[in-house]
Amino acid sequence: MSGWIAGLYWGILVFLGAVLTGVPLLAGMAMLEGAVFLVVFAFIAVIFVCILASAYRMRFVIAKDEIIIKGIFRTSRIRKNEIKSVQKTPIPAGFRLFGASFLGGWYYLPGIGKAWVSMTNFSDGVLIATKQGKHFVITPVNPEKFIKLAGGRK
Repeated sequence: MSGWIAGLYWGILVFLGAVLTGVPLLAGMAMLEGAVFLVVFAFIAVIFVCILASAYRMRFVIAKDEIIIKGIFRTSRIRKNEIKSVQKTPIPAGFRLFGASFLGGWYYLPGIGKAWVSMTNFSDGVLIATKQGKHFVITPVNPEKFIKLAGGRK
């Protein structure tokens, strides 16, 4: 996973922790009000840690008859006989429709349309298009090797 993405999430978590635990102390709030801040921080921390843990478990697997994308929110299975093309693509700027900001979800990508994105870095993208018009953008460690094994083109 990209150090930039992981660093961003850890940085946000540390910042929120400092703010949510420091505010009650600086404001001289009663213990009950301070406890509410800590509960909110704990809730946010659990969400961020779950997202980060899922991101580190993200995998792109080429099986005999299918490609498996184990993303943060779901696992997508693409049968090889349904694949129209597999090719290298720059990570396009798009509009997030649903998902965990930098790591994945549904995006609208100009020139492509609606696509499921599962990424662990900001480079080395692979676009998988199906005959049914579905699009997937992933970031395997070695995109050229992935494309070759998936039967696509560069």
